[in-house]
Amino acid sequence: MLSGKHALERDLSASHEHYLRAIWEVRSRQGYARLADVARELGVAPPTLSVGLRPLEARGLVGHDDHRFLVLTPTGESIARQVHHRFAVMRAFLRDVLGIADDVALVEACLMEHDVSAGTAERLLDLIKMLRDDQELRDFLRTRFADYQRKCRPSDECLTCDLACMATGPQGA
Repeated sequence: MLSGKHALERDLSASHEHYLRAIWEVRSRQGYARLADVARELGVAPPTLSVGLRPLEARGLVGHDDHRFLVLTPTGESIARQVHHRFAVMRAFLRDVLGIADDVALVEACLMEHDVSAGTAERLLDLIKMLRDDQELRDFLRTRFADYQRKCRPSDECLTCDLACMATGPQGA
């Protein structure tokens, strides 16, 4: 089932998760978060952000301080930190393990952060950390993966093959 989120774990839309993460990141970076700053961070118009924040305010995740800056409630901040963590893990995995260019990893991690479970993010983080801690393994994997090309080549059949090439085991076995 592709739902765009893990409904049992999170019940916020991807946009709402983005809003919370952006507020948290802007506040972390500059000590306060004006609506205009967060809108710029997200690449949306301030009125769009204002409308999008209403459900988060109604749920008690976002509020305003005495200066009308955006603030996260403790629950809102917890969610924002979780989303940021999943984003950071996915970006590191794409960039550091798979060798995806940073600009592409940034965009794709932003998409993936909403769909990956906390458990999967933690296992990916374990893999990333293991590769960072074990230089011999990291060097071996980078060397082998850099030039690796699977034996089967993409074709129209691949769209429906259900990874049949994975079921046959290693070549020569």
